[in-house]
Amino acid sequence: MSSEILEKMNRRQRQLLVHSFLYYQLNENIIDDSTFDLWSKELADLMAAHPKISEKSAYFEGFKTFDGSSGYDLPFHLPEIQSTGYRLIKLHRERRKH
Repeated sequence: MSSEILEKMNRRQRQLLVHSFLYYQLNENIIDDSTFDLWSKELADLMAAHPKISEKSAYFEGFKTFDGSSGYDLPFHLPEIQSTGYRLIKLHRERRKH
């Protein structure tokens, strides 16, 4: 059970980081605000409910004070986040063409 919680935290952290990068750095938005808000609330609730597990999450340092209200101050400057963001936006644009 704890491995599933950790996996979910890691997934939500990566999603929030990538989509914050797209939104705040590239002025691109490929998910709607309600989806971002849902993911943010879910992550904040998971981290509050499972603090010991959250300390083991992939991007814990960047999410220690995360309350779900904004992705503006998240560490989306990380190279792996940016490269994922660029790949995602490229795929999104290619799909829109077809």
